[in-house]
Amino acid sequence: MCQFVLQDPAFFSFLRLIDQDHATTVRLQGCSCGGRLHQANYERKPRGDCGAADDKTRFSFCCADCRQRCTPESVRFLGRRVYWGAVVLLATALCSGLNLRRGQLLSQQIGVPVRTILRWRQWWLTDFTATAVWRDLCGRFMPPVAAGTVPGGLLARAMGDDKRVVVAKVLRWFAPLSTVTQRR
Repeated sequence: MCQFVLQDPAFFSFLRLIDQDHATTVRLQGCSCGGRLHQANYERKPRGDCGAADDKTRFSFCCADCRQRCTPESVRFLGRRVYWGAVVLLATALCSGLNLRRGQLLSQQIGVPVRTILRWRQWWLTDFTATAVWRDLCGRFMPPVAAGTVPGGLLARAMGDDKRVVVAKVLRWFAPLSTVTQRR
């Protein structure tokens, strides 16, 4: 599942459309001060061997009056992490019960060092479980998803026949983690 989704350019085009739609909504709402938002996109340099190499634009806006930046939520970028959000999600989901041999194989397949994957795993188990996003997700499922199974447990609970749709759905759940400026 991992390489199929990460190597599919159509999947990343779909994620870009989701981001564009969300950015349009945010722009139409305007700034919290009442000012108009002007386009202020910037280029990211995400890592991860996947089919999205062509499009690295992060949608963002700047208020015409107060000059504050407003960066909408994104399904392609997971906060300030330098890897694509889908890479972080899938690599961490696959590392559950990781031994040295399996870790090295996973690292080679997706182009992420084993230490980085283990660091992401620790983030999911500690920092992520302290967020409002996690508390919201806990309330959606009965029985609740165990904190020790994140993010793989959420991927397993997401409904859908197509693996790309499942990954996109989970990335939408995590989109609030991708910005701190949208709700200013």
